[in-house]
Amino acid sequence: MILIADIVLIFHFCVVIFITFGFFLIPIGYKFGWVWITNLKLRIFHCGMMMFVTLETLLGKTCPLTSIENNLRGIYESTSFVSYWIKKIIYLDFPTQFFIILYFVFLVWTFLMWKFFPPRIKKVN
Repeated sequence: MILIADIVLIFHFCVVIFITFGFFLIPIGYKFGWVWITNLKLRIFHCGMMMFVTLETLLGKTCPLTSIENNLRGIYESTSFVSYWIKKIIYLDFPTQFFIILYFVFLVWTFLMWKFFPPRIKKVN
């Protein structure tokens, strides 16, 4: 079960990286004309994930990936190298209010990116 919990943790880390890199790569890619940055499905997915993270934090809910990982671990703490360092990066020890403000600011930035760096909408002929 610990191996599966580590896989969930790595997936969780990838989700965090996807959301975080989106904040920076979208404006940079738009400036340099990277076509994939304007992909509507990618942008909807990024925005939806940020909305989900913000909403769950506002409601005081635990991330489902965190719940799955914790259930798989039971009462044991993982000692694997990968999970140790990913946990150090993902789970920062700050008050909930800090994350509510942080996620809200990034959610606003996500919405602003739609205005300043709009996705490409395919035209139907």
